[in-house]
Amino acid sequence: MTAYETMIKTNHHLIRGGELNDTEKSDIVKRLLAEQVGTVDDDRVMKQHHAYPKFFVPPRNNGKRLQTVIPMSPKTYQTADNAYEFEIIRLLQKFMPPNDKLSNMIDVTSKRLKHTCFGYKGCYHHECFDAGMVVLRFLSFAVTDDKKWIQKQLDMYNNHFHSQRRSKGIQKYYWFVLSEMPLDIAESEIWRQSEHIAEHLNGSYLIKNGNEDVALCAMRNTLARLEEYEHIKNRKPYVDEKTGRLRFNMDKREIV
Repeated sequence: MTAYETMIKTNHHLIRGGELNDTEKSDIVKRLLAEQVGTVDDDRVMKQHHAYPKFFVPPRNNGKRLQTVIPMSPKTYQTADNAYEFEIIRLLQKFMPPNDKLSNMIDVTSKRLKHTCFGYKGCYHHECFDAGMVVLRFLSFAVTDDKKWIQKQLDMYNNHFHSQRRSKGIQKYYWFVLSEMPLDIAESEIWRQSEHIAEHLNGSYLIKNGNEDVALCAMRNTLARLEEYEHIKNRKPYVDEKTGRLRFNMDKREIV
């Protein structure tokens, strides 16, 4: 598998509630590190030095941008490329013991983002808004001590989500970010979003590619962080026998 395929499949496995043993984690780390780059000779990187990754740059992919873990079909390489690098760094941090190489990646990336309009300066126009949510995902695992920076990105979402037309997936991606953000930061925001998340979990969804359950599991993971919804934390989406559509049981009572 490529680093992208490894990253996506690993994330989907974890979001669904799967576990990995030490051997599997070590294998994932080796595959991801095998595609680390050094100097990047790429027009889109060189023109906007701080806006693009330095350690893990996705392949050209025939000009097609790679989707994020919870798909929001990035409109620009700015969003797609950063999401790719951040997710790889996140998995490395999750599966590797602390080390200087990883610390340097996080430090260099954090400093890089402070030079960007979408990552630090509060720009919410068009693709910068989506890229800002990808940055929030990075901050929520890599820079958890900088609560002011994280809160600034949270505020950008709440203040500007409705100010322009946004891609359909950005809201679900935002909820996904809240599912793994430190709870002392995320809890109040999850409460704010809880009614809307619950409405989506109560919906029914057409099955197209077999990964539709991932977004539902991510919403489940977010909502189950609240005591009121702890009863759903181990539940899985199911296929309604009558409609053939994907559903999720939100009731206190389990499906028999």
